Amino acid sequence: MSSRLKVLNGTRSAHSPRLCDTCQSGVVRRGAAESDEHIYCLVTGREVSTRIVECNRYVDCNKPTLWDMRQIAWVLRTDSTRQQIGFIRAKEWERKYADEELLPPHLE
Repeated sequence: MSSRLKVLNGTRSAHSPRLCDTCQSGVVRRGAAESDEHIYCLVTGREVSTRIVECNRYVDCNKPTLWDMRQIAWVLRTDSTRQQIGFIRAKEWERKYADEELLPPHLE
């Protein structure tokens, strides 16, 4: 009688890219020799000696942050008095309506 083992969500691949190379918290220092490489994680505050392929604190530095996206965002404005609908830049909207929130509190 043989038994089967089912792995939840599969196993991590040895061919997966190392996350520290593209993480905002990863500092990778390489020397002239191939073996001369040091990886430091700003989140844990220590040097990493294993190849990390899955991390719950990973933030891809190749993608824009929420702050970056807010800087280029456009706001859909409806003007009921003039019967107009259109887009304005988020900075312009914040200047005109400084006392109002751009995003609802549950989305921030």
